[in-house]
Amino acid sequence: MTVDELELLGLTAEPLSPETSAKFDELKAKGVILKIASTNNPVDLTGSVTDDQFESAADLMFQDKTLDGIIFLGLHHMPGLREKYIDSGAKLSGKYCKPIVMCDIGETEMALYTRSRFDRLGVPSYESPDDAARAMKGLVTYCEYLQKTKCVEEYFKEFNLRKCKP
Repeated sequence: MTVDELELLGLTAEPLSPETSAKFDELKAKGVILKIASTNNPVDLTGSVTDDQFESAADLMFQDKTLDGIIFLGLHHMPGLREKYIDSGAKLSGKYCKPIVMCDIGETEMALYTRSRFDRLGVPSYESPDDAARAMKGLVTYCEYLQKTKCVEEYFKEFNLRKCKP
């Protein structure tokens, strides 16, 4: 659903770099993530995903230079996902200068809690994949505006000084 909405909005889910694909294959071989996980873009770690698997995969995706942004679909009802993935996802987003949005589907108490935790940790979160895709499109549109007005370099220089620490 997310990729479909991205494409309707004129964005694409680019393939992972060969280096990232090789690193995912290594993680599968070592048993860090399940061999049945789909590690193409979009990455699907299956319903058996754990906090540690989510963190390992997210870290690889943040490092991939072919990806301009990330949409996390961290579904709270997966038995292996606890609150740790929220903290590690937000921590990783602060480590890298790459836009990220998060989606946890539904209006249950746990979905609302998960999204509020991500929001409080600086990761915008949404209740549907479509909303997350539209948020990413908004970020792209804003960057295009900055480029058009020739403010992008100044904006990112300031942004990097405040937010992104290498």
